[in-house]
Amino acid sequence: MQVIYNPKCSKCRALEKELDSHEVNWEKLTYLETGISSERIAELFEQYEGDWRDLVREKESVFKEAGLNPKDMSQNEMMAFLVEHPIAIQRPIVIKGKQIIIARDEARIKEAID
Repeated sequence: MQVIYNPKCSKCRALEKELDSHEVNWEKLTYLETGISSERIAELFEQYEGDWRDLVREKESVFKEAGLNPKDMSQNEMMAFLVEHPIAIQRPIVIKGKQIIIARDEARIKEAID
């Protein structure tokens, strides 16, 4: 299991606490430090079963700073934007095999652990 993780995010820290308390073996992907590849972004968008826009933090200031409205962007435009501006990627995202879980609430955290 891998987690797209931001140490400054309270939801990421809450997930980390739960995973560790359940002794789940997982890898922390600190994407803001290491960056994120276009291939990884494409995998997330392809494997996520919901609306791809769920994977985006549409209210991040980087959109306004770039003069863009995220609602007007195509999927390909968004994927390219996220490679350059990874802060706009939703978090925490659990990658569990081919399953992508946005673990921002208790139900999704439980789904990630089970």
